[in-house]
Amino acid sequence: MWRRTVLVSALLLKAASLQITGYGDTTADYGEDAHYKCELRNQTGVRQVTWQRRLRDHTIENVASYSKWHGQQINQPYQGKVMLSETSLSSASITLKNLTWEDESCYICLFNVYPEGSKKKQTCLRVQGISEVQTKVYRPSGGLVDRTMPVMFSCSATGKPEPTIHWLFSQDDTSLHQPVVATVANGDHTFTSSSNVTLIVSRGWKGHADCVVYSGSQGQRIKRISFSWDADLEEGGTGGILSQTDLVLLTVGVAAVMALILMVGIGVKIRKREKEYRKTPNVEMEVE
Repeated sequence: MWRRTVLVSALLLKAASLQITGYGDTTADYGEDAHYKCELRNQTGVRQVTWQRRLRDHTIENVASYSKWHGQQINQPYQGKVMLSETSLSSASITLKNLTWEDESCYICLFNVYPEGSKKKQTCLRVQGISEVQTKVYRPSGGLVDRTMPVMFSCSATGKPEPTIHWLFSQDDTSLHQPVVATVANGDHTFTSSSNVTLIVSRGWKGHADCVVYSGSQGQRIKRISFSWDADLEEGGTGGILSQTDLVLLTVGVAAVMALILMVGIGVKIRKREKEYRKTPNVEMEVE
């Protein structure tokens, strides 16, 4: 009996959806917009058109609605995120602005028809692309060798599907190793890929390394990391790069702190021994 009831409900839902025509984005890029539209063949008895969202726990949340009595209404927290257009009792459209990973869901257009009940159509959205690219450049530990110096360029990107990273250089430079991309999975079903490359540059070198990232259908995204020997080293530039003077000052500072800690430790031990000596009772020997 239970199976028969479920089958009848499924057939009724399918029949209701066949009366609705529409379209919508099933895949869209991060930061772009997604568009959805539904049309009902016969608007007789339609009292209200409602857009809903199916959350990951399978609960349903109302997004926006339209009726002759109340007009357009967009519920919190979708104000600013969702725009209603072409609203009528037979046709309705929404636009999701500036997509993020949280917008990945199923969206339902629902026509409330009296006395038949509701007629609905569902379209599910998958968001892809790149949400963030971070870069750094710094000089690894070690001194100059033959007036050359290793400089490390670092790049990480978060997206879905997992981003791939390639490197392009401004000159025919020599790298210490072949770049390797490491990828980790995040809790929001995105992936973060990271890659480092170390170049051997000579005095006076000025150039850049391009981090080329690809994920989804957005194509390549290029993040340029510039570096100048003169500007970033000899003129005290910033950007996470330590000059020789900075390294000396850092070494001296660490040594001073370690010496201070050692002196404090010796003082504590001396005071502890003095207290133990004072607590030791004096013993007099009797001479027979």
